[in-house]
Amino acid sequence: MSNSPVVNWREIKSLHKFLNKKGEILVWTKVNVGPKGFEHQVPYFVGIVEFEDKTKRSVQIVDCEEKDLKVGLKIETVVRKLGKVEAAEVIDYTVKVKPI
Repeated sequence: MSNSPVVNWREIKSLHKFLNKKGEILVWTKVNVGPKGFEHQVPYFVGIVEFEDKTKRSVQIVDCEEKDLKVGLKIETVVRKLGKVEAAEVIDYTVKVKPI
């Protein structure tokens, strides 16, 4: 995402298409060394999920402990901040998933 509010608005207009989707985790992993901008989130979990409409997406998994993660875990989509921002920056949002 960009720091331009106009560019961000154009990119996030489609987020509503991912709201209230449900599915399950196909595979997941723990990220211990995050890329620039995500260092503050480590460790965090990402996985490939399959939604009820059979589409698949790579996505961050939030609101859960590692001991609770497993293949087949039922999830639902949520919209959350993408990364850490400074006070004068535009807040980027993205789709993530959490256990049901």
